[in-house]
Amino acid sequence: MAETGHAKNVANFGVLVSYVEGYGATYTPSNTSITLTALEAKLGLAEDSLEGVLTALAPWKNAVNARETSYEGLQKLVTRVVNSFAASGADQNAVNDAKSIKRKIDGARAKALPKDDPETPENESQGHSVSQRSYSQTAEFFDELIAFLSTNSGFYNPNEAALKLTALTTRSGEMKAANSEVNGTAVPLSNARIARDVQLYTLTSGLVDLAGLVKKYVKSVYGADSLQFKQISGLVFRKVKKLTAELPPVSDD
Repeated sequence: MAETGHAKNVANFGVLVSYVEGYGATYTPSNTSITLTALEAKLGLAEDSLEGVLTALAPWKNAVNARETSYEGLQKLVTRVVNSFAASGADQNAVNDAKSIKRKIDGARAKALPKDDPETPENESQGHSVSQRSYSQTAEFFDELIAFLSTNSGFYNPNEAALKLTALTTRSGEMKAANSEVNGTAVPLSNARIARDVQLYTLTSGLVDLAGLVKKYVKSVYGADSLQFKQISGLVFRKVKKLTAELPPVSDD
């Protein structure tokens, strides 16, 4: 797990709270937001927010993996389809049109998809909106190819089951259903990340800012050279550069 991750911030905050508890009656801040009771409550909320992200992450990852499976081998299938059409005796202009649609499918799926590490402050899924459009466009272009072949069914009537229009239509439906499932599971994950970011990174009331206030208070009470301050001064709390709730959009609108 990365040192700069959300979980590391929460873990360090837990250590900080333990030290504060050990200070006993000498820890009496006037700021009620950093009393021991308030810090313990914040720790509980922060831990719950991390768990919320993990809970929402599992179905989203499953949906993403299922979508990858549904799109797997599509380009090879389309190559077979176009070659079958070309071998059918269809007019060369029609064959060229089919090849043009194939190039659109190949282009839409050309880029590798970025991955997101939920344990780091940075959101590697920034590129997921582009990837989402890639999946949607691929399905759209595949439908365009099916529609085109349907209008040329006099030539396109392969004997191979996997290449028949009925099989292609079924494949299209599976792809679009998988894409919708990713969109649906992205919503609770995005909301969970927002909830986590509120608990950890909101100005003044977030976990990271509260940790900074505790350090300042301990320094003021015991002194900069005190053992108490040295106990907590090395605990690192890092803010994200920007909030990390971005995910694939629910739609392409």
